[in-house]
Amino acid sequence: MGFNTVAVLYNDFNFAKQPDIGQRIHDAMRGWSWRDRDRLATHFGAGMVISQEHADHTQIVAVGRNTGQPIEDCNDLDYLALQRMAECLIRHGWTAKPPARKRKKTTSALRQGDRP
Repeated sequence: MGFNTVAVLYNDFNFAKQPDIGQRIHDAMRGWSWRDRDRLATHFGAGMVISQEHADHTQIVAVGRNTGQPIEDCNDLDYLALQRMAECLIRHGWTAKPPARKRKKTTSALRQGDRP
């Protein structure tokens, strides 16, 4: 079937005034395999390619702050994104709950020789 590409497009970019935008997007899609060696390989001025996968597979990406990344590369998602992911999992029969809050040790516990 081929491959599918996911890209972030910048809404404030004037696409109508860029006759070469198709070629630039094409080059960024082809640059996917060089992204580890060239951090600009997937940028095309009006956005950037953030994921590429065989068409038989589902791609899950997180997009924000004019960039994005495949979900498996995310390690700093905000609460809203995590909440939406949990809701999706629950709809699919999984369980999901936020981690337990860490409790701070009190000063009296520290005086008894406990390490923080």
